[in-house]
Amino acid sequence: MPKKIVNYSIIVPVYNEEESLMPLFSELLHVMTPLNQSYEIVFINDCSSDESPMIMENFQKEFPEVVHVIHLPQRSGQTFGLRKGLDACHGMIAVTLDADLQNDPADIPKMLEKMKEGNYDCVCGWRRSRQDTLLKAGLSKLGNISQRLFTGMKIHDVSCTLRTYKRDCIGKIALNWEGQHRFIPLSLSLQGYCVGEIVSNHRLRKFGTTKYSHKRIFRVIGDFFKVLKAGGRK
Repeated sequence: MPKKIVNYSIIVPVYNEEESLMPLFSELLHVMTPLNQSYEIVFINDCSSDESPMIMENFQKEFPEVVHVIHLPQRSGQTFGLRKGLDACHGMIAVTLDADLQNDPADIPKMLEKMKEGNYDCVCGWRRSRQDTLLKAGLSKLGNISQRLFTGMKIHDVSCTLRTYKRDCIGKIALNWEGQHRFIPLSLSLQGYCVGEIVSNHRLRKFGTTKYSHKRIFRVIGDFFKVLKAGGRK
């Protein structure tokens, strides 16, 4: 990876998303290029078993100054993938989003504007009109309400992967166990960072299958109290 600092780093964890990658990459280029700012796109390959690695490598060959691919040696999960991407990025602002096309890259400029308006350290997407199953959306809503009740946070959607971060707070993000990425806004808020949100466009999943399991709700509850106990620190 180049040593130069860029304005923006787009970080995308990937696991078996071969059909989504080309339209996602096209959308990212379409959104980021008109900003006339330096940027990089960092793909983290979490041991995909489909054609995703080859597709990402082709992106890197075609756009070597923009695209960087990190291949994890073993299946590690989204939390570790995000940690590797955040550690490797060179942007003054980092942007994270899912690779399944449900997060809309067109929301990125709105989030960057929101950061400037309120001097936020982190801005989160709020999937107000979620395009998920009733079970998945319902459990997520329950978790969001619980976090607001217990912590006083005003964020409506704490688990949306679409987020922007100032470089100053990236090193303070706690990502020590799988699933902890859902609590990044809470972790930063507990450490005194300013967290805002915008209403984001959430889209139906067109390709692939969700990695979500309703059974994880029990682990999420325990993780929530672990984050509170640690005060959000790493």
